[in-house]
Amino acid sequence: MKNKYLKHLLVLSTFTLGACSEIIDGQNTATITGNVFYLQRIALPETATLTVTLSDVSLADKKSEVVSQHSYITEGKQVPLPFSLSYSLSDIKKGHTYNISAKIEIKNELVFTSDTAHHLIEDPEQANNYKIKLVSVK
Repeated sequence: MKNKYLKHLLVLSTFTLGACSEIIDGQNTATITGNVFYLQRIALPETATLTVTLSDVSLADKKSEVVSQHSYITEGKQVPLPFSLSYSLSDIKKGHTYNISAKIEIKNELVFTSDTAHHLIEDPEQANNYKIKLVSVK
């Protein structure tokens, strides 16, 4: 009976930890996940760079402050491109507005960028499956 109880507790603990997988490092770091896509039928070269940024956009008269940023070489992969962006929860200030943006560059030239606000959902369990649409800059 005791072993059966412990097995159920272990399974339940595993599911609980899995549900909180977006929070790591003792709940001091969270991760945003999602996909970046564009509608044009254009293949990306292997050297294209995807950059995803989390910024504090609270003040309209001030340049946004980058909280976290990660760049990936696409290595020939095509859209939708998955991304994962970690950030420190201590960098998130109550009452501020945070935006997730993305861009694709080819040979350091901006080719696609997001033009729609994608605000950070402060509940880490819901901060996944963002779908960020990019538009051509040309």
